[in-house]
Amino acid sequence: MSDSEGATEAVDALPAKAGAGRIALGLALAFLSAVLLFIMWDYSLGIWPLVFVAFVPMYIAAYRVLPRKLAPLAFGIAAFGYWLTMFMQGGGVLPPAVVWGLALLLGVVWAVIGIWERKFTERTKYKWFIVQLPVLWVALEILFQNNLIIGSMYWLAYRAAPAPELIQPVSIFSSPALSFIMIMVNAAIALLILKWMDRRWPDLVDVEIPSITIKWSAITAFGVTIVWVATSLVIFAQVSNQMGPTVRVAAVQTGITNTTSSGQLGEGGAQGTPEDNARNDRLQAQLTRMTLDAAGQGAEFILWPEEELNYDVRVGDKAAWVGALAKQTGTTIASGFMPQAPELTSPNLVAVWYPNGQMSTQIYAKQHQVVAEGEAFETGNVDQVYETSFGNLGVIICFDHEFPDSSPRTTVAAGANIMAVPAIDPYTLSHLRWQSLVFRAAENRVPFVKTDVGFDSAIVDANGVVKARTAVDNPDGTEALLVADVNIGPGGAPFTQTGSFLFGGLLIAGLFARYIRQIYLWRRERQNA
Repeated sequence: MSDSEGATEAVDALPAKAGAGRIALGLALAFLSAVLLFIMWDYSLGIWPLVFVAFVPMYIAAYRVLPRKLAPLAFGIAAFGYWLTMFMQGGGVLPPAVVWGLALLLGVVWAVIGIWERKFTERTKYKWFIVQLPVLWVALEILFQNNLIIGSMYWLAYRAAPAPELIQPVSIFSSPALSFIMIMVNAAIALLILKWMDRRWPDLVDVEIPSITIKWSAITAFGVTIVWVATSLVIFAQVSNQMGPTVRVAAVQTGITNTTSSGQLGEGGAQGTPEDNARNDRLQAQLTRMTLDAAGQGAEFILWPEEELNYDVRVGDKAAWVGALAKQTGTTIASGFMPQAPELTSPNLVAVWYPNGQMSTQIYAKQHQVVAEGEAFETGNVDQVYETSFGNLGVIICFDHEFPDSSPRTTVAAGANIMAVPAIDPYTLSHLRWQSLVFRAAENRVPFVKTDVGFDSAIVDANGVVKARTAVDNPDGTEALLVADVNIGPGGAPFTQTGSFLFGGLLIAGLFARYIRQIYLWRRERQNA
């Protein structure tokens, strides 16, 4: 007997009313969704196409196998699997108890939210089934995108970063639109399976799915998906053909051992001690060597990490060597630095040196604090754009690129056609944060160069194609030099001007409309009872 035949007989044997076996099967299906949602992340197995089917077992469990009162568990279990992977990638910052506790908490939240899902579906006879969960899930993504704990790195759409050819309409509709389509495809597949199950096991049916609903749900979901893919391929070809001149860029990843890193992951203390001066001498030698190597490979722009220099480059002549190095190599250099202690109101800054050796008077200050890492400082609010020989350089810092409607977009809107992102990430995020960088590039149609101090540097072209990246799991980091050609611009993406406000506003309005409708139906039932 095959496995599929055995599974069919197991379901055939289920009683119409949920017994222990049927409940166990429903919970197993929910856990299957949790597993699929877990292994699709790059952090685990990276099987990202599972995003289009991972919710299907959850739907089957919630709407047919589990009894109505236990159906919310399916939503909670599936969400637990998704969020567990998310928080495990923050293991460099969060202790294990917090990781599991947060995932469990969000699983409970989704179980509570799920209390009303099946009831609304059955009251409306599956009319809104394919958009019901997408509206809820993605509206919550948008509502909480500006949190200062994880930013937007949890967005479902980001899992498709390995396929830039398929994500291009985010430059029109925003990234949450792709999250919406992903869940809608899951719902459409689940609806077809539910209808098939109803014909095979009619005793499982509480509310029949109208055939017309099946027809139009399938046409809508798969039609929208086909249009999205076709549009994406067209945009990808156009952006790839219309990109501006090529510039060779370099990301200098120094590693974070005591012998090479002065930033010390944001501590910025003990400036001017003999030990600190010796460390800075070693770092200067390393940066000089790597920068000369990058310039020797033809790089015109060279980026150093966040807080790489733990002294104020504006004070005295301590940083004169950087200008001399820029002049010697004929390159533009950008580096993170820290102000003179104890003046730490804005401790996270970036300076830019031009090929003539002069440092720009414009200094960029980080705009988003990482609360999970204890950052608390006066943030910047100015989008800095630097005119260079190769294009208009925009600079943001690390966590800033997780906020699509903020500094990445507004800096491009201010005129930048190439973006630099010096960063310091926990090593456990090395398989995660490159994905949101791909979406920032595709959304705005400009290249991004990100340099991490030791773990996840990346160079992404304006069409979202990753030209080079690192993914280092070692907490000590690794020295690496990425050199690649990217194309300036072309920019001009509608998203740069509109952000996700239009799509997000419509989605949130839809969410409120759904619950208003649900309350109305519930009250009408009570009145007619």
